[in-house]
Amino acid sequence: MNRSLILCDRVMYGALLALIFVLPYSLALIQICLATIILAWIVKCCLSAQGSHRFQGFNLAASGMGWSLLAIALLIVLTIPFSHYPALSIKKFFSRFVQQIFLMYVVTEIVHSRKRVYGVLTALLLTLFFVSLDVMVQYAWGTSLIYHTTMLFSRVTGPMNHPNDLGTLLATVLPVVLILGIIFRKWKSSPHGVAIAVLFLFLAFALGLTSSRGAWVAFAVSMISMGVYLKKYKLVVLTIVLLVVFFWAFGMHCLSTRVDVYNAPKTQGAVINPSFNNPFGLPPGYNAFKLLSNSDGRDFYWETAVDVIKRYPWFGCGYSAYMRTLSDLRVGHEEYPHNTILHITVELGLVGLALYGWFFSALFLELKMALHAISRERDLFLIGCGLSSGILAWMIHSLMDTAWASLQLSILWWLFIGIVLSLGFIPREMKEKG
Repeated sequence: MNRSLILCDRVMYGALLALIFVLPYSLALIQICLATIILAWIVKCCLSAQGSHRFQGFNLAASGMGWSLLAIALLIVLTIPFSHYPALSIKKFFSRFVQQIFLMYVVTEIVHSRKRVYGVLTALLLTLFFVSLDVMVQYAWGTSLIYHTTMLFSRVTGPMNHPNDLGTLLATVLPVVLILGIIFRKWKSSPHGVAIAVLFLFLAFALGLTSSRGAWVAFAVSMISMGVYLKKYKLVVLTIVLLVVFFWAFGMHCLSTRVDVYNAPKTQGAVINPSFNNPFGLPPGYNAFKLLSNSDGRDFYWETAVDVIKRYPWFGCGYSAYMRTLSDLRVGHEEYPHNTILHITVELGLVGLALYGWFFSALFLELKMALHAISRERDLFLIGCGLSSGILAWMIHSLMDTAWASLQLSILWWLFIGIVLSLGFIPREMKEKG
């Protein structure tokens, strides 16, 4: 029996590593990996006596986070009969909401040792290496390596569907890569630190080439926040200086290639001639800050979402039914709200927004407690800070884009949450074994 349990545990771990590796590349393979994890977990539960698991996952029932998620689930179920498309709401409830929460939970059961933490992060670094390679090939030859997609206004997409999706991915993972570079740099006998540092530079360069301004902001805020939390104020100052250079260099690239940020139709961007008095080098009549902060049509999406919220203020138009609702209303376009708060409110109403506010608050407290539990384990604490900064970056960019609607990016977010929560169990596991 024990061998069977160990086999199930290893199958779950292997499927999780495979899920991380294929995450940027294939929705079908993601679903296969998730199905494998679910089946192995069910078999494991059937084989083991109640309470006899070698390791128990995060106790959702004993946390505010669990109760808030239960309340959200109950709201979704109760509003399905009133959804614009009940069948779609039911399907997405199980294939997105339940599935992703289960992933978060099962990660806390799978990643129960320091060895597995580093195994998961190694799989992440490996797939990020291929992402950076894909981006560089696309930038150099015009088409990506995997899917042969072309650039959009000289913006790289890599294996993702849109430059902004790639921007969210990179802004989320970059703090983790930086932390791993710092950890391995301190292990002088290991050559991996240099390789990780090089990977970080390539990924940062790829982030710049996305010209995803929201992802840049999310990356900057998360990096500065991580430095402040770690009380590394000299590092914060250095980070700000490097970010200024980053925004200047890639801001010029964005202004010279993204003709869609200009109000007047242009066949090509403005001629860039930077100088000390004009660092972005724009000709007279153009303001770099206004161009870079241009909403790029988002205000139209936001206004549409607000109009739908006014129609269904309390319980929304139905879980995952927003796009179909726009089709019924014939507003002239079908596009996500490009804002997490509006996305939640338009589908689940003000009641759903309140419940998600409860969840986000509970999530913050759980992450804080997990970091406190590993404060004496320096490497785990740094990894937890990097993952938490990635979660923050994801949430910031989701206020300006469609990360909430992306299966790949949503799974990445829940995966990071699960890993941080699992870190809090590792010191206890070490003491029990010791």
